[in-house]
Amino acid sequence: MIGYRIVKTKFLDSAWSGYGAQQYGGRWNHKGKAMIYLATSVSLAMLECLVHFDEAALLQHYTLLSIEVADTDIITLAPNALPANWQQFTAPQETMDIGSEWLDSATSVGLLVPSAVVPMESNLLINPQHADFAAYLASAQAIPHLFDARLK
Repeated sequence: MIGYRIVKTKFLDSAWSGYGAQQYGGRWNHKGKAMIYLATSVSLAMLECLVHFDEAALLQHYTLLSIEVADTDIITLAPNALPANWQQFTAPQETMDIGSEWLDSATSVGLLVPSAVVPMESNLLINPQHADFAAYLASAQAIPHLFDARLK
């Protein structure tokens, strides 16, 4: 499976560390837990960024990245494991608990979860501390991409 993420260009050196999620927490992790958030398509990666921006022009300061992870190293969160409030803004403790427990278990490199922005699509969570993750870094790359100026 190929995962995509859009990161601030000035943070490219730490793009695969999970540092941002560790510092601030996220929908699927508690503060203090390193996690890498990816989308399963470029368009979803863009939407996941745009919902946090006041203006799309900010995308010009970002870089599109991809990484390939074997399907055998990814597990999927069962739909019945989602709490009723999983999509709420701000992220509920329950989803942070699910992701943080998965990180601690080290059962897989990746966890596939639904996107809160587009629930019919998926985000790929990566455990950068997993013993097998480093092997996938060779497939990581920046993708030349110009964001459409019509995005507002």
